[in-house]
Amino acid sequence: MESIFKTKLKKIIFMGTPEFAVPFLNSLNENLYKPILVITQPDRQKGRKRKIQPPPVKIAAEKLGIKIEQPEDVNAKDFLNYIKELNPDIVITVAFGGYLKRAFRKIPKYGCINVHPSLLPKYRGSSPINFPILNGDRETGVTIFKIVAKMDAGPILSQTKINIDNEINFSELEEILINKGVSLLINTLKKYEENAIEFIPQDDSKASFTTKIEKKDTFLDWNNPAEKIHNFVRAFSNYPGAISNFKEKKIKIKSLKILDIESNKTPGTIVNIHKKIGLEVSTLTKNILITIVQPAGKKDMNAYDFHLGARIKNGDIFTNGT
Repeated sequence: MESIFKTKLKKIIFMGTPEFAVPFLNSLNENLYKPILVITQPDRQKGRKRKIQPPPVKIAAEKLGIKIEQPEDVNAKDFLNYIKELNPDIVITVAFGGYLKRAFRKIPKYGCINVHPSLLPKYRGSSPINFPILNGDRETGVTIFKIVAKMDAGPILSQTKINIDNEINFSELEEILINKGVSLLINTLKKYEENAIEFIPQDDSKASFTTKIEKKDTFLDWNNPAEKIHNFVRAFSNYPGAISNFKEKKIKIKSLKILDIESNKTPGTIVNIHKKIGLEVSTLTKNILITIVQPAGKKDMNAYDFHLGARIKNGDIFTNGT
């Protein structure tokens, strides 16, 4: 079906890879901006059994009947020639996971744009959802910008803000950002149709940066104030989870609450067991109440239920993840 607009954007290329990008692709299709091509990363080995698995965006594109390409190098000469032949009007990227060189960025008539889940220039880089929670920020948002050579530094086309509740975790915030980002993208494309796009340069002096989250970055340190531990757990829940040690076994802390009780025990010490609720644990400042945990190789469970099987008693200690 052709766009209901007298569109400039008849030929759209979408680039994305993980589950985060799928709702954006689906929304383009639903709003009559169906891409002529989807570019995603090659199938990779995943999981403990290292089976070859397709990216979620590939699966979504197949369901929509959109042509798919999975080049090892999107900047390779042969692939650039292929994209030139398609003569795209615009390229939209959402968590693609690759760098677009100048030769690629010059091809689409209206350039390449990216959807980034932060309030740029704040939190450029690969982990913009985790870091606001880690830092205890009270707001974040979504930014759509034109891609340039410097990472996440291009002029801003549109931006929307959201508040961060002090109990929200990574997975919950990600879902909100996806919903906001999907609406922002469609509205931004409509502004293209109306010649109403304004490019606002970013202030590099206000830029901050994130890094890729590695497993070692999710190891919980009990020698911290309760608020910092709370933010840490929220930033990695539900995925991948904040890792602690208990009785020489790894355990993921998935949810907790800060109690208005000053700690007087060694950080990580279980000071009280609350029936059917969870485990009260000391920190550097106040006690916390752990409510949801995930023992190694098992599913999430109530922390009190975990205590029954693990035979936990007052005075047992959670130690720093390693």
